[in-house]
Formats: sequence, C-alpha cells, structure tokens
Amino acid sequence: MRDQAASLRDKFKEAPPARVGAGGSVRSLSFTSGKGGVGKTNIVINMSIQLAKLGKKVLLLDADLGLANIDIMLNLVPQFTIEDVLTGKKEINEVIQIGPAGIHVLPASSGISEMSELTGDQQMSLIRELSNLKDAYDYILIDTGAGIASSVLRFNAAADEICVVTNTEPTAMTDAYALMKIMATKYQVKRFNLIINQASSMLEAKGVHEKLVSVFNQFLPVELILTGFIPRDPNISKAVRSQTPLSVLYPNSPTAKAFYLLAKHIDANPGQGPDPDRPNFFQRLGLWKKR
Repeated sequence: MRDQAASLRDKFKEAPPARVGAGGSVRSLSFTSGKGGVGKTNIVINMSIQLAKLGKKVLLLDADLGLANIDIMLNLVPQFTIEDVLTGKKEINEVIQIGPAGIHVLPASSGISEMSELTGDQQMSLIRELSNLKDAYDYILIDTGAGIASSVLRFNAAADEICVVTNTEPTAMTDAYALMKIMATKYQVKRFNLIINQASSMLEAKGVHEKLVSVFNQFLPVELILTGFIPRDPNISKAVRSQTPLSVLYPNSPTAKAFYLLAKHIDANPGQGPDPDRPNFFQRLGLWKKR
C-alpha cells in the first residue's frame, strides 16, 4: 500500500504552476499576534480550510517552531516534523500531512527549545526545502509564534502580507501595536491586515481598529486595514476540545460563515503582494542571515 509521502511526491510532480499572484507565484500570508491566547492558530487553521473550499491549494506552515500545536488542533499524529527536514533526515514532502478539506500541513516540533531559534545553516536548509514547493500551492499560510522573538519577526518579514490577530482586550491591543511598530521600524513594513477575534459585532471590531489607527497616525505612517472579525462563539472551544476545526464541525454556523467571508475577502484582495519587483517569499527568507 502506497504511503502518504509517496502520494504527495506524485502530486508535486503533477502540480501545475500556482494560479495566485503576480506572475503565477504563490501568495504567502503570515498570521501573527503580539501575545498568545488571542486565537491566532484557530483563525489560520479555519482560514486554510475555507480557502481550500474556494478551490485553492493551501500549505499551512506551523512556524511556532518550539511550541507547535497545529497538529494537535487538527488531530494529526505526524511521524516526522520540520525538525527532521532541518536535520537532513527527511525531505519536506515526506513530512507534510494532509488535513481537512485537503489542506497540506507542515508540522513543527513542540517542547524542543533549540527549534525556537534556527541557526544560519538551518535557515538556509528550510529555504531550500520550501523553495521546492513554490509551484505546488496557491497559498502558504504561516502560523508564527506569538510575541516579538526574532524568528517571529523574520517569518513576518518574509511573507507577502501580514495578518495581525488581536482581540478586544487592552493588553492584546497594546501588544499587537508593539509587534507592528517593530515590523514597521526594523523591517520597513508599511501595511498590515488586522483581524479582530472574539468581537461582539463589527461595530466593536471597528472600535479596536480605530484606536490602533489613531495611535499609528501620531507616530508611524502605517496603513492598517480592518480585514474582518470573528464573533464570540462557545462552539469554538468545543471544536478545539474535539480537535476538529469549527469550519468542519459546525460548517453552517455564523462563525464558520465569518471565516468563509474572511477567506473570500483575502482571496479577492491581494493587497501589497506578491510584487514582481520585490523579492519573493523564499528570497526574503534568505535575508535572515543578513539581519
């Protein structure tokens, strides 16, 4: 019986050039947050599924390299992780898992502190392996760690677009601002997509957006786009406990519809990237050693 890795190798050989973005290049989006616990991973998982339902080929990259949990939330039991790729034990297509709606998942390690900060050689190894996938996908969605660790900042800097997830709590908003400020000053990022999680309404989400915009207007010339919001929903906790994404467990719920609308909006509005005159995702990852 053929294993999953063999099937994936065949798919990569047969894959046509990616359809999304300038020049047919893959579109990469990082999902990031200033603090943990705001629902970032839950959002990126459901976004991946909804984009797949729109007919897109999606790779979900768990870039929280030392504290990975996407595999847990999807009830996947990977035999290998990105650590095996970086140590040369496996090729990247031998590590990728197939998740709900046919999304591909590149799992990371958990509980291994050395994985939280990659060496220069590991960075280059990751770039080479990811470059082999560039024509196989429409989207690479990157679930970064929370906070402002260097690996978080660099994955964000490498992405075509940055989606900052926050909720309505003052601490989450403050930390989101701090993250964006660093990205703007150190990496010259001038545009961010803002996603408000656990908002009671669009009105409340707009209030959070307006507060952040008012601060940026005083100090930094940054464009902050309110991309959408996800409502409070007790079914999200049920979905997490069942290790089944809400978009699968409750596909007709208002929150699943919110994820769908968010995915549709992002797909229809490519924003600032990919730009044919700008280094692509893989080339920007290569700048890590220069920072």
